[in-house]
Amino acid sequence: MKIALVHNHYDPDHLAAVIEEMKILGAPTIKAVWMECYGHYAALEGCHRIRAAKALGLVPEIEDVEYSDELVEGMQDDVTVEQIADSSNESVVIEFED
Repeated sequence: MKIALVHNHYDPDHLAAVIEEMKILGAPTIKAVWMECYGHYAALEGCHRIRAAKALGLVPEIEDVEYSDELVEGMQDDVTVEQIADSSNESVVIEFED
């Protein structure tokens, strides 16, 4: 499974804290949209949680959300699902073993 993150920046200190929490809580649940044309999910949240899961060898649970224009309103950085999957936006795609 592949998941594109909303943005490529993150806070290393926050990531370290999330990793420690995830060691106790286990794999996260992430809201994401399936992007058939790219063959991966576009995460709508959880950039630190996805990175932490990868670092710990955990596979996130996906809460599959149906895409709509209203869905992306109010998202951090006003990023659209199309921009998430567009390599010119420098998005990050993380792959997990199923």
